[in-house]
Amino acid sequence: MNEFSRRQWLQGMAGIAGAGAAARLGLMPSTAFAQQAPEKAAVLVVFLNGGYNALFGSADSFAGDGTFGVSGANQRVLGNGLVVDAPTFGTLPAFALEHMATVGIRHGITAHEAAQDHCFTAGSSNAALKLAAAMGGEGAIKCVQLGGGAMPGGRDPESGVTLQTINDLRSTIAALGGITDATVPDRGIAERAIAASRFMSAKTLVNSPRLTRTLGEGYGAAVDTLGKPVKTYNYVNLASAYGFASTTTAVTNFTTQVAAAEVMIEAGANVCVAVNGGWDTHGDRDGSNVREMMNSRILPALKVFINRMVADPRRNVNVVILGDFSRSLPGSDHAAGVSATVIGKNVRVGTTGRVDGGVRLAAGTPQGLGLWAYLGRLTNLPFQPFGSNPHTGLVLT
Repeated sequence: MNEFSRRQWLQGMAGIAGAGAAARLGLMPSTAFAQQAPEKAAVLVVFLNGGYNALFGSADSFAGDGTFGVSGANQRVLGNGLVVDAPTFGTLPAFALEHMATVGIRHGITAHEAAQDHCFTAGSSNAALKLAAAMGGEGAIKCVQLGGGAMPGGRDPESGVTLQTINDLRSTIAALGGITDATVPDRGIAERAIAASRFMSAKTLVNSPRLTRTLGEGYGAAVDTLGKPVKTYNYVNLASAYGFASTTTAVTNFTTQVAAAEVMIEAGANVCVAVNGGWDTHGDRDGSNVREMMNSRILPALKVFINRMVADPRRNVNVVILGDFSRSLPGSDHAAGVSATVIGKNVRVGTTGRVDGGVRLAAGTPQGLGLWAYLGRLTNLPFQPFGSNPHTGLVLT
């Protein structure tokens, strides 16, 4: 996508829709709940760029030899064959521990880009965009990239659903109507202005579809967003919940990515993707590096999100954590598959992603499409865009 559709349309909306005080920003869940249909489904995809060590969701695989620093004392048995790393995933909220599964992806690939693309590909489509389109709903923006980390796979629209990047929470909330300023045009005027710009650009958009595709996508997302009802927000409360200053609005780290996911899900987004880099952990033989990164970088914000969004009985918000591949032994290099973690209200505790002592998934473990079929089942899709769910034992009935 070009720079317009990734950032400028939202930044432009901030100037059009207003830029009030930070205290006027943020989420007020009671208001948002009243505006959403019961059990509005959503998925937060956390992609750890570089790899995702299987010790987190298949800890018992390594206890016998003590590899990756796993011992009898640092495992947590959740049941139905699922054993997680106690110092990290074992500290998640009770709801997560009761609704967590490890899902295997046996892609057989050890090259970064090929593995990444495989995990996000569904035929000729990007699986995240395809899932977002299949979930439907009234949100103006249905598939979101949170911050600057690039989502793997293609970016072509899927059934009219485009990928939009959120780089700043303040401008995003302004576009959603959460900021007012009497000195600038209201959202109705802004919507008509952007629509007029799109109309005047129509000939160029038609004559140069490839060069202007994402410009057209940006126009569409802007008009659709400004045409939606105003959302009421309390940004001070949101920032406080996630532990950052209310003056911080740029989406620059995992904490602000997750806060942005909450904002966008409140606004009707179906799929939000947070890419976090630095997980190509060669030489991390005892797993201390990935444990430290998980505990300091990922889990603090994820725990807040689970308590506020995933555990809320009025919602059906799911989290999936995956990476290019697991880390092989003995040197924490590239394995030929990945064991993803999924958390959600419809998840039955268990595993299809347990590896053996050599970090190998069992023969017959589904490839990447199986994960997306499983997510489609968890979000109660009325049809099967990814085929039948092969992880039937990991769904609560």
